[in-house]
Amino acid sequence: MVSAGFVITNSEVGAGAYTITPRAVIQVCRNGLTETKDVMRAVHLGGRQDQGVVSWSGQTQRKTLELITSKTTDAVRTFLSREYVEAKVSAMEAAAGKALDEPTKTIEHVTKTLSIGNETKDRILAHFIRGGQMTAGGVMQAVTSTAQTLTDADQAAALEALALPALTTAAAHG
Repeated sequence: MVSAGFVITNSEVGAGAYTITPRAVIQVCRNGLTETKDVMRAVHLGGRQDQGVVSWSGQTQRKTLELITSKTTDAVRTFLSREYVEAKVSAMEAAAGKALDEPTKTIEHVTKTLSIGNETKDRILAHFIRGGQMTAGGVMQAVTSTAQTLTDADQAAALEALALPALTTAAAHG
């Protein structure tokens, strides 16, 4: 069973932007996956307005907020639709079944390609071995499993966001 959802982030450094990223949780392992390439990003009203001579009216700001609200609604509707989730799961399953001829070299390649540090690479390898799934899907599971062990929430989210790129990189490297 797959539970679809999304992650909402908001700029904390004054950039005035937020993002909505699709996220799925797989019931079997309870690991989370985020689809970062489908992220929706928008600048909200509290953010910086275009600089220049023009002073934006309240009407313009209201219409901007209406547009952002409409885009957000569309993104949420898409990310939670059965069609979107089924297409993502299907693509994931196709790549996940790819058997790995040299798993250690594949993990080395994946972590190097995705700029994952040596300590985390070693943890991913340990999770991969414990998982016993010698496929590209096993690499993805090892990444999400490792992310769950990190105490820093930002680091865990960043590693989790690399799970699908790790899957595609492992499947391509084989």
